[in-house]
Amino acid sequence: MRRAVASSLLIAAIAVGGCRQSVRGPDSERAAPADQFVVTTNAGMRLAGPAARIDIRHVDPAKAPDVEVFFSASGSSGHTWAVQSVASPDFLKTHSFSARVVDGVLEQGKASVQVRLTAADATAAPSGLLSLRLYAGRLMGETTRMSDEFAAQFEGPFVVTCAVPASSTASGAPASIAKDTPPTLIVDETFESALCQPYAAVGGWSR
Repeated sequence: MRRAVASSLLIAAIAVGGCRQSVRGPDSERAAPADQFVVTTNAGMRLAGPAARIDIRHVDPAKAPDVEVFFSASGSSGHTWAVQSVASPDFLKTHSFSARVVDGVLEQGKASVQVRLTAADATAAPSGLLSLRLYAGRLMGETTRMSDEFAAQFEGPFVVTCAVPASSTASGAPASIAKDTPPTLIVDETFESALCQPYAAVGGWSR
């Protein structure tokens, strides 16, 4: 599934969700709380933010789901760093994947890495590689083959959501009549639907 990544929207998201804590001096040496997602750039910045998100969306019950991964971190200086990627459905089984970093349209196997140094300065890495894996309830990995302000190591908690067409649940709404109209999706918070059950173990790590 192709989608355009608007820098302004992504940066707005990380500005809202980021953690405003000091990233310089002695504070940068403190151990991060278990509920914080931590990013350490090759330029020496140590940033923190909320849990990473893995969003599973079953737009078509007859096909494999769309899978997106998003995480961000920030500091009191206004420096923010974020990743948005489109993963293969195989990621939900292997718990690891690599994506090519691009500055533009995202599709499966590609990712965007963005940095904001000031309120008016947002840039995206033109190229590079994103590698990540899930292990013992944590998401960890790195971005490489890019300049030091984008290249980083990251680690922290994650949450998983699984959305399915309302018509596929026991109490769901009727299927859409219009052929080209996207279905209404609802989040299966307990992973009890037939479409979400296969990912209950991955979702269980975040509960």
